[in-house]
Amino acid sequence: MVERVTSTMEQTPVLAILEDLVPNGIRFGASYLVEFGPDSPWYETSLTITASGLRKGVRAEYHTYMHPPREVRESLTRLGLNVKELERKDQLRILDTYDVMTGLAHPETPEGMRSKGREAYEHQSFDLNHWSSKVVIMIREGVAEDEKQWLHIDDNTSVMCHYTDEKLKVDIWRTRIIPYARIRGLAMFHSVMMGIASDSFYKQFESLCDGIIEFRSSDEGQVEHFARVRTLRGTSSDNRWRRLQLHNDGSVTIDPAGKPRELGIGGWLKGPKKSR
Repeated sequence: MVERVTSTMEQTPVLAILEDLVPNGIRFGASYLVEFGPDSPWYETSLTITASGLRKGVRAEYHTYMHPPREVRESLTRLGLNVKELERKDQLRILDTYDVMTGLAHPETPEGMRSKGREAYEHQSFDLNHWSSKVVIMIREGVAEDEKQWLHIDDNTSVMCHYTDEKLKVDIWRTRIIPYARIRGLAMFHSVMMGIASDSFYKQFESLCDGIIEFRSSDEGQVEHFARVRTLRGTSSDNRWRRLQLHNDGSVTIDPAGKPRELGIGGWLKGPKKSR
């Protein structure tokens, strides 16, 4: 049985990294935008958050644009997860747009979806008009209960900017992707690399989302990585920068010895500028 009713915005369980950046919690049914620099550890952080959610019983979709599914599995295995079992039980789905784009291998359908006779809208094509038509069908048919309240993380949504007009991408996200995510009650993380699109694109994408999280790196003496919440709609947040630590197993944590830093003091933090 399927329902058309949108899930209420319940909080997710406490997730690694985010528990420090977002003390009030991440909500199902909300969309968050991650803006990251090319040398920031967003990829490792995204896997750390995914692994944290899976350990706490949250079902997770990891949408990979930049990395082959094999690499994602290896990274999650290094973080201590039984990836094969999680995929078999449909607790973890690796959504493979990487192979769709590169054509280097046949794109995978997540095992759990395949066993239920389902297919992700991203499968087989990275044409946004194709995605749009598939999403419309899914919304009209309704969403099964076991498709609701998932964590969904993109490793690099902005890859689509290389293949799609910026205006079309923003419009598809506004009218299709984000409404679909809301109907499913996803805690959805879109991610865009800074400096590859117009200011207008970033501003429009930001306006669609319920929160904005930034990752930056400093280059004074030695490279250090930082993250902060810039905006959370409907609630207060601490928007000071937090220093990140990258560990040998690929996990990322907030440095407990690093004090939160205020914005704009001394010009010590330099992020890549947006292209104009």
